[in-house]
Amino acid sequence: MYSLKSQQWARMLSAWAARMLGLLPPRLAFLVLVLLEIEQLRGRHLLEKAYRVHVAAMLAQEPDQTFSGLARRYFPVQSAEILLRLGADREAYDLIVQDQLAARSLDLANTMIRSLIELAEFEKAHQVASQLPLLAGPELVAHLTFLKAMLEIIAGDETCAIESMTSACQSLPSYMRPHQNMASRPARNYHPNPLDFACGSLGRLFDLCNFVGQRVTHVGRGELGIDLFARALAAQSELRSKIVPPLSAETSYVLRRLSIPLDELRVIPEEWTTQIGHLGMLDILFRMRDLGWWSGRALIVVRSNLVANRTFFRLFEGLADVVVIGETVSHAVGEELLSLQRWYGMNFNVFRLPNGEVVPWQEAGALAIMQWETEGRGHVLRDAYDRIFGATPQVQDVFRRMRKAWGMKPDDWYVCLHTRDASHYAEVDGTGQTHRNSPIETYLDAIRAVTDKGGWVIKLGGPNSPRLPSLDRTIDYALSDFRSELMDICLIRNARAFIGTTSGLTNVAISFGIPSALVNCITTDPQLWNRDVRFALKPVRLADGTMLTQAQLTTAPWRWRLFDAGVLDRNGAHPQNNTADEIRAVAEEVVDLASGRHVNGGSQRLLARWQEQLPTPHYYGTSRISAYYLSKYEAALL
Repeated sequence: MYSLKSQQWARMLSAWAARMLGLLPPRLAFLVLVLLEIEQLRGRHLLEKAYRVHVAAMLAQEPDQTFSGLARRYFPVQSAEILLRLGADREAYDLIVQDQLAARSLDLANTMIRSLIELAEFEKAHQVASQLPLLAGPELVAHLTFLKAMLEIIAGDETCAIESMTSACQSLPSYMRPHQNMASRPARNYHPNPLDFACGSLGRLFDLCNFVGQRVTHVGRGELGIDLFARALAAQSELRSKIVPPLSAETSYVLRRLSIPLDELRVIPEEWTTQIGHLGMLDILFRMRDLGWWSGRALIVVRSNLVANRTFFRLFEGLADVVVIGETVSHAVGEELLSLQRWYGMNFNVFRLPNGEVVPWQEAGALAIMQWETEGRGHVLRDAYDRIFGATPQVQDVFRRMRKAWGMKPDDWYVCLHTRDASHYAEVDGTGQTHRNSPIETYLDAIRAVTDKGGWVIKLGGPNSPRLPSLDRTIDYALSDFRSELMDICLIRNARAFIGTTSGLTNVAISFGIPSALVNCITTDPQLWNRDVRFALKPVRLADGTMLTQAQLTTAPWRWRLFDAGVLDRNGAHPQNNTADEIRAVAEEVVDLASGRHVNGGSQRLLARWQEQLPTPHYYGTSRISAYYLSKYEAALL
């Protein structure tokens, strides 16, 4: 209790002291902070945090305002560190570059470079990193050397990038882990195997390009990411042609037991299976194989505790061989198989089309959807579910008991509802992917529209998802005792329709061919949506109230800024949730579609104008934007 009160008093005193500092001229206030830093006074960081509000207000009114004054002459390193903590990044950058401070303080260099990368100021970050010699040593040095490699590959200096990457790997072996996407959820500790060394500079390039391509996309520069991912694919092809991987006897035995020749091996690493939306991508990957877009023997490598939904994952068993690290193969073999992705892995980020063109993976997937439906093919995973679970008495018994407990009759139909909220990933509003969330209250009219037509609504989601109010014929399954991975998939498979958004469970519904109403959609990527999808986008407005057009939302630079809430905010753009009437309209369109009733397709003139604004006809797969939404926002969106 005493500790808590002490912390509260410290914050109150810091806030009071920050107000006093705010009365001083900015350079005098800054000098006070520098002297406190030199004396290492307790509580100085709390004071800086409180004073940061004043700095932000001053910079908003006068962007050229400076703070360091004479302090930078006598205490340059401390001045730069405090400028960074206050949010005066531009002045800190000028000081670090002009006085070449990066080599004098590695902590300062690390903070400045990371801040600049987050702001997508890659050239400035490269300038700071260029002050650093090629280093080898402790963990911080390794991280800095890796940042240097990132910036060098962004700048197109492949030779220096590989040199820096190699140095980082020597200092910190975890950088030798094969990489395609952070969704693989790697553990911190990693022990390299012989393949990690044998892959040499091409292997280092493969990992680096994949990592950096992902990072630049996260900070709003995805157009750079495409080229980096394509370079990783080229490095993989070159590696496969130049170096035969020296397999251990145990790994060679496993491949022989599975009857997989090395030249036919296609490794599908963990990032494809750790998120349920990625499993939906895996469905499309195998459809691409059926279309003749790639060939070979697929081997899915997983850790059982990291598979997003084991019921859904079982549906792939007939499409590929599967090994489970620590269960069906040893940890050593599993890691070696994952390292083989540098030679034989299916790329998670880009895809080489049959004509040789390399495009973002999602774009290739959307194009595959178009060809798949043109050829009149069915739903492979739906058929697999019906074969594995549909006729299983135990599954059907649980499904019947669940419906009966809710008061549903055997012939009652229902719609599944899933919204995205902050609870699943413990997100902080205004950061990361929080702009994809939406309040459950705006869905209530859509729920009533379904129940008024005689259906039920069953809400899916996590146990901490927002609670639904008590509504007729509406079930909050997410908070029920029946909730399980199996029942999640069972409910979606047997639903008449699905109401969702750009999140993972939507991909399950689409894999099963369930007509889907997708609302509050905001996306950087083309979508894997079929002809039974109707959707509404989140309107994105600038400070003056102007709404971004469909063309702006799907082309650089705005397309790539949509990935992150913070990036959008820094560029003065703010996504808005779909209104209740928009959500209800999309839901009604899809319920009518699923019920075989006439669906208002909207004005063909408007639809043609909308399609003209798309960079490719298949940007949203074969789906269609909601007629109501298109009519409502015609003037602003088109």
